[in-house]
Amino acid sequence: RTFHAHAAYRFCHDSLFHMTTSILGSAIAAPFLASLSLATLGRADKHIPRGHLEPFGSWTDGRPIDERFDVPEPEEFYNEYCDYDKGYGKPVVFRGAANSMTAVSTWSTDDQLLEQYSKEKVSGVEYNLKETRAGGQVDGMNTMGQFLKAYNTSDIYLVSQVPKGMHKDIDFLPCMRCGGYLNYLDTNNLWIGRGGSKSVIHYDDQDNINCMIAGSKRFVFMHPSWKAKFEAHPNSNKNKFGWVDTDLDRSVKGYGAFFGKIDVDKMDLMKYPGWIDVEWSYVDLQPGDCVYIPYQWYHQVTAMPVRSINVHIWYWRPAKFNKESCDAQALAAPPPTLADCTYGYEPPRGHLGPPKAGKKPFTQCGARGTGPPAKKTKKRRKGSGSEL
Repeated sequence: RTFHAHAAYRFCHDSLFHMTTSILGSAIAAPFLASLSLATLGRADKHIPRGHLEPFGSWTDGRPIDERFDVPEPEEFYNEYCDYDKGYGKPVVFRGAANSMTAVSTWSTDDQLLEQYSKEKVSGVEYNLKETRAGGQVDGMNTMGQFLKAYNTSDIYLVSQVPKGMHKDIDFLPCMRCGGYLNYLDTNNLWIGRGGSKSVIHYDDQDNINCMIAGSKRFVFMHPSWKAKFEAHPNSNKNKFGWVDTDLDRSVKGYGAFFGKIDVDKMDLMKYPGWIDVEWSYVDLQPGDCVYIPYQWYHQVTAMPVRSINVHIWYWRPAKFNKESCDAQALAAPPPTLADCTYGYEPPRGHLGPPKAGKKPFTQCGARGTGPPAKKTKKRRKGSGSEL
């Protein structure tokens, strides 16, 4: 901020110097200009908030989130992190939790991925390493091989469901192996970039466990209690945070609801002064680290300038922890891989809605290495359209 204030001061000083010397002459003008002390600069400086036109978060110091070098048992995870703070939850990083996953050792280079998974189908490649949600999808890029041969020299990144052939390389964390988490799985996603990517500021509707396989990323978090202020008067100049909702105004570029008017590299705190009072926390993920992000926690993610890969699992948090599912056998069993589960659960109401009465939870997982439980087929009565 001192730089910007000083630059403004020098501009005014130099302009005034040329004007006064042309009218009064240098002998008279010099003493007058000398009276313009840095006290004037100091008064002007007070009107420029800390972090103005600087990267996201520069207006105050952030604090690190909770850090653990173990993974809690499922019930402790639910009570201490998922259901903490009246259900808002609490982000936490599990250092090294993914180190035993096959992906950490076998996805470490592009050559390894090309050798094993070149023909795997990918469901999404997007333009703009600095996300705007308006870049659109890259047409005709449908396989892992096509992406890997192009991304290092292009402004693109992969955000796709984890290709099925790669599912076996990613494990669920032990804190999810019972308690109900695996009954409410939404989807999984794979992110690959050449480094330097920056997300928009947003939140997710689901709980999220995000594991760093290669590279490094910083996650910055803001508490959901800011929701009423953050999202008031969307798409309007009355909003002091730059929040937009494309569902309310189709002329707004992008998709969904997010802080679409904010440049995360150059925060305009004069135009969006609400941020000045917002506290934030952060974590820097290294290969093997996993972070838990509770639903509706606002976050922004920046990749360091090196190749990065991360995988996240979205799931709908159980309304209550299912103790009955955590018997001795379940706690002793190794957690399943992505390949052992079904996906696609959507709650009938809200974020914590239970399954509809009389119906079993939508998603299921088989024992590690066995694949998803087989679907039961219903026999049809001969000569009748009814099912048994």
